[in-house]
Amino acid sequence: GSKSLLAFRSRSITAATEMRANSGIQRDTHQIRWFASEGSNDDDQTTNNSDEDGGAPSDASISGSNQHDAWVQFQRSIAVSGVDTGQTVKERNLGKKNRGGKIDRKRKEREAELEAMLKGVDDTTQLKGGEFPALSYSEEETERLLAEAYSSMPPRAGKRGTNNLKRQERRWFIKRQYDYKKKREKIAAHEKRLAKRKVTAEAMKQAREEAPAVREREREYQDMVLQRWAVMNGHVKEEAVPEQKLIE
Repeated sequence: GSKSLLAFRSRSITAATEMRANSGIQRDTHQIRWFASEGSNDDDQTTNNSDEDGGAPSDASISGSNQHDAWVQFQRSIAVSGVDTGQTVKERNLGKKNRGGKIDRKRKEREAELEAMLKGVDDTTQLKGGEFPALSYSEEETERLLAEAYSSMPPRAGKRGTNNLKRQERRWFIKRQYDYKKKREKIAAHEKRLAKRKVTAEAMKQAREEAPAVREREREYQDMVLQRWAVMNGHVKEEAVPEQKLIE
């Protein structure tokens, strides 16, 4: 299966290559005959210059990209002689595109590791992007390095800020005392407000309880005043009206 498929592909590629070679030979022969038929060196030179300045790209392209060749031809057509405009007027060999990114890099690393293993190289750390191996020190070396580091530190000098700490402690003590005082004042004001509210509530309750008796006295007083008015104006005889005491 796979071997036959590979053989078929190789034969196809060989046939296509031979066809391209034959077609190239025929085109070259045709160009030679056409130039020979003109019989003039001037025409030959003009034709060659036209191909170099902006003619159709030859079959043997340098860049390997028709799009790039077309762009170069356009730049040649608008180029100004004697002025360097930075235009691309010459084909470049673009080469094969190398894509793959991380996958391609990992593949190259595996290939380098395999090659190093075949050569007998044990340390393959440098094959993975230039990483360095982890450093390990013995206990004696670690103690020596620590002692050297601490010995290079200068001794502590200058003020310690003791007075500042005392001032801060005193300031916060005063603040806490002030906060405690304000808290007690708020509690006292709240208790005073509750006491006043209680007195008002008790007075209202007493007024509601005494309201029926007050309304009855007011009604008796109004009746007595009305009867006295009727007697004074002669609407009712005084003997018919019983004496009533004024409501105190």
